[in-house]
Amino acid sequence: MSRSELNQVSDNKDAGTRWRGLYRIAGIALLTTLILSLSQMLMFIVWENFPNSTHDWYILFQNNRLLGLYYLNTLDIASIALLIPMFLAFYVALRRVNEIWITIATPVALIGIAVFITPRAALLSIIPLSDQYAAATTDSQRAQLLAAGDAVGALGQAMPTTVGFILISVAVLIISIVMLRSNIFNNLIAYIGILASLLTFIVNFSLIFMPSATNLLIGVFGVFWFLWWILIARRFLQLGRHENNELPQQP
Repeated sequence: MSRSELNQVSDNKDAGTRWRGLYRIAGIALLTTLILSLSQMLMFIVWENFPNSTHDWYILFQNNRLLGLYYLNTLDIASIALLIPMFLAFYVALRRVNEIWITIATPVALIGIAVFITPRAALLSIIPLSDQYAAATTDSQRAQLLAAGDAVGALGQAMPTTVGFILISVAVLIISIVMLRSNIFNNLIAYIGILASLLTFIVNFSLIFMPSATNLLIGVFGVFWFLWWILIARRFLQLGRHENNELPQQP
């Protein structure tokens, strides 16, 4: 038996039954991420009159707090945070295939998640500001609260979340390449992960140099990400049900 084959056997034994709980959590978390992401997209299709100013945001939260939370992309905070179990499960499953690159990819992914979430979570501070604005009795108080809301809104600029998702995509690219040397995940999953990651880079490149093509590219890269999440969730749930000491292989 070759050294690579020995590594694969060791990999399967190391990532066996004691990690079934983590695999199940990762699979369920990914399916939840998919549902939340699709729900977020649906809300933007169904509802219109997106707020254009801090005053509009305050009025929206006073009239319909739930809709305001949707417009703040609150579901994105939960959906991206739920990717954490996935990356931990990848580390467990693939670390003996290429420990160096998996060890690099895991913190890159976690940093990307933190960078993505932080500015979106900070935007939630607009809710108490809206309440204070509703209770304000003078124009001076309202002006101060509008300025505070403008400052909070600056945190929601695309750059931090874009950088965060790029880091996540870098991690997925590394992991997908490592998958090609593993018998735990099949090559189809690996190639879709590679394409989804590369399309993410192309989309962000197009925002600067080809903005007219961005909407089309976003639709395409979204399909690849959703498909990849479905396949990965299915595979993790399979691993979570396995009863033997070694992980079931895939061609």
